[in-house]
Amino acid sequence: MLEVAVKDIVKGIVINNLTIYAKRLSKGRFKEEINLDIYLKNGNEEAPLLYVKVFYGRKPYYKPWVEFFGINDFINLGGRVFNYFDSIFEDKLLSHFSNSINLGESIYVEYYNDEETRRQLDANFPIPVSRLGYKLFNLGFSGFKNWYFPEGFMEGGIKLQGEKPMNNEVKNQQLREIYDKVETFLNRMENLNFYDSYIIKAVERAKNIINSIIIN
Repeated sequence: MLEVAVKDIVKGIVINNLTIYAKRLSKGRFKEEINLDIYLKNGNEEAPLLYVKVFYGRKPYYKPWVEFFGINDFINLGGRVFNYFDSIFEDKLLSHFSNSINLGESIYVEYYNDEETRRQLDANFPIPVSRLGYKLFNLGFSGFKNWYFPEGFMEGGIKLQGEKPMNNEVKNQQLREIYDKVETFLNRMENLNFYDSYIIKAVERAKNIINSIIIN
């Protein structure tokens, strides 16, 4: 449940003797929405990581969702510098909230400062082979949308949406679509010589996805 995930992050989660916690909790635009200012702390030293917006849902009309935004890619904590992307902090926060998201519910993650993901999505690679998309795929999300062009004034910056499937039928359909897109991507890359690390990583993820997808 998202309520439990929020309570735990307010208390603080310890990783490698460092603590991730919500320093501030404030009301959002709606009564069902809250904002969390997430910080990384070591003793008396602390630095901002990102903001998390949680919407608990409004039955029967709107399902719950979580959004990550304002992500600091480099964190300076008392002279110790951390890179957020591909770190244990990113993995912990994504899994912490993703494990509390139920079927049919979504997570949104801003990727403006995530150079690898941004370049891969700008190149029209399949979302699951991008750096961030692959993480979400492995956390059980199979429905994806790239919000690369916000449609109004309230949506914020460019972000990736991952949605958990409503049921096995939807999951199988989404996995088939992912498989087909990833297979097409691999066929397009076959016999090409490339040296860009972002392409090499995407191709490796694509192979892993093809080998891992099992449709019931």
